[in-house]
Amino acid sequence: MRFFTPILALLVAIPAAAQEPVVTSTEELRISVREWVETMRKIQEEENNWTKDNDVLKAYKEGLEKEIEDLKEEIERARTRRDGGDKQSLDKLTERNLYAEAQEELVRQLRVLEDGLAAKLPLFPAPLREQAKVSLAIETLQNGLQLPPEKQSQDVSQRLYNATELLAEVEKFQQQVHVHTELRKDSEGREFKMQMVYFGLAMAYGVNEDASFALTGRPEADGWKFQERKELAAGIQELVKAATDEKNASFNKLPLVIP
Repeated sequence: MRFFTPILALLVAIPAAAQEPVVTSTEELRISVREWVETMRKIQEEENNWTKDNDVLKAYKEGLEKEIEDLKEEIERARTRRDGGDKQSLDKLTERNLYAEAQEELVRQLRVLEDGLAAKLPLFPAPLREQAKVSLAIETLQNGLQLPPEKQSQDVSQRLYNATELLAEVEKFQQQVHVHTELRKDSEGREFKMQMVYFGLAMAYGVNEDASFALTGRPEADGWKFQERKELAAGIQELVKAATDEKNASFNKLPLVIP
C-alpha cells in the first residue's frame, strides 16, 4: 500500500540560494522547477522511510489475520469434534493439544505486532497522540505489553483489534497535512502559542501569532525534536495561511527539515 501526502495547494521547497547574478525569466523558471522537483523528491523520500517501517507492521498484520482465520477454523473443528460426544481419550487429548497450540501461536504473533507498534510510538507527534481513539489505543497497547508471560493470553481478541485500529489511524494521519495549536517554549523559557503544521509523520513547522518565534521539527528514534528558526517565521506564517485556506492555493518556499 502506498502513502501519499496530500499537500493540495501546499509546497515546501528548498530556500533560494545565496544572491545569484541577474537571470532571465526563463532561467528563473527553470531554477524554480528544478527546486520544486528536488523538494518533491525529498518529501517522497521522507514518506518512503515511513512506508518501509509501516510495511513491516502491515506484513505482520496481514499474516496474522490469515493465520487467525486458519486457526479459527481449526479451533472450530476441534470444538465440534470435542462436543460431538464421548470419544476415545487419545482423540480428546489430541484435540486439546491442537487447541492449546493454536492459542499459543496466536498470542505469540500478537506480541510481535504489539512490540512493533510500541517501537514506533516515539514517531507519533502530539496531534496524533492526542486523538481520543489513538490515545486510548496506545494506553491499551501499553497495558498489554506489561502483562507477565503467564497472562499474555488474556483479552487476545480485544488487543488484536486495538492494534489493527491503531495502525489504521496512523496510516490515515500519514496521508494528510495537519494544522495544530500547541504551547512551546523558546531557549529562554518563554512560552508561545504556536500554529504547528505537520506533514504526516515526516516534518513540522510552527510559528506564533506575531511571527516573532518559529520552529521546525522532525521525528527521531527517541521522539520529535524541534529547533528554533526565527528567520523562517514569515514564511511559516504564510504556510499556515495556505494550510488553513482551502480555496486559495499558494507556493511557499521553506527548507526541508533535516536531522
